[in-house]
Amino acid sequence: MQSELKTNRLILRDLSVDDYEDLHDIRFHPQVIKFIERERIEDKLEIKTFITDRLKAIENKSLCFWGITEQGSSKLIGTICLWNFNPAKTVAEIGYELHPDHHTQGLMSEAMKAVLNFGFKQLHLNAIEAFTHKNNESSKALLSKFNFKLDVQRKDDEYPDNIIYTLQYA
Repeated sequence: MQSELKTNRLILRDLSVDDYEDLHDIRFHPQVIKFIERERIEDKLEIKTFITDRLKAIENKSLCFWGITEQGSSKLIGTICLWNFNPAKTVAEIGYELHPDHHTQGLMSEAMKAVLNFGFKQLHLNAIEAFTHKNNESSKALLSKFNFKLDVQRKDDEYPDNIIYTLQYA
């Protein structure tokens, strides 16, 4: 499996199929999917397949995907991942989501810092990209906080409302 990451308040850990209900509540919360185009899964049990697929991808080293929990709790409150690696595995995309009950507490900043450090120091990435909806002000603020730069030259052909940010390893 992958490295467990810890911050002052969080543990970033492998998902378990037992997380399926929490993960469904996060991924399909109206505030979370407001800016993400994803097919809604009504049957929470289908999330178990999603989790199993992610665990296989982690084993194959094609994905890093952590469940976010608060220290002292096993309840999943969010996820963060590095994925969409380029063929040379020098660039990856970061993705993240946090249950709205935990917004505006600095928790995603803690998780982001740990994952960026992991990506640059452990995986030796040269750059990390983030695709976010042009109207997702919270996501844009988070990316700016970590010095991601908007790449105005690039477009997301699949989702035209997305904008692309990049963070180069210094």
